[in-house]
Amino acid sequence: MAEIEKTRAPFEVAALEERRTLNVAGLELSGRIDRMDRLEKGGHALIDYKTGQATRRAWLGERPDDPQLPLYAVSAPERIDAVAFARLNPGEMAFRGFSKEKNILPKVELYRDWRGLLDQWRKETGDLGAAFAAGDARVDPKYALKTCRLCDLQTLCRVYENLDSLKEAGDE
Repeated sequence: MAEIEKTRAPFEVAALEERRTLNVAGLELSGRIDRMDRLEKGGHALIDYKTGQATRRAWLGERPDDPQLPLYAVSAPERIDAVAFARLNPGEMAFRGFSKEKNILPKVELYRDWRGLLDQWRKETGDLGAAFAAGDARVDPKYALKTCRLCDLQTLCRVYENLDSLKEAGDE
């Protein structure tokens, strides 16, 4: 990772393993940011270290699969200009994420509507937090049959009992 870091524009590590209190939909959550860099041009880059599979697609759409970094980004008092995973896998050391401008982090994709992305994350994390705070515990697997096949709670779940109807719905 050090070789990749050398290709970046000047930056300063502003925080490492920093605990934060996150407020979302009236909930107070505790989190820990792996790393935040202060950028030479202003703004900050949020970085989360990953040794396994991690994809920025997991941050997009309704009910994001991995809302941790989006929640940090919209909760931070700092101006956030990039959000990325630092993938630390044998044979692959790379940043993967989105940024407000090109070349903030190597190979991090420019997201043309950065403000829109942050607004979407604010809405989605707020909706998830509000549903949780309201006690919404309905069984609603995001990926239907695919989710059920990977679930370890099949003996407790009403949805798994209806796999045949889920399969038929997926075939249509």
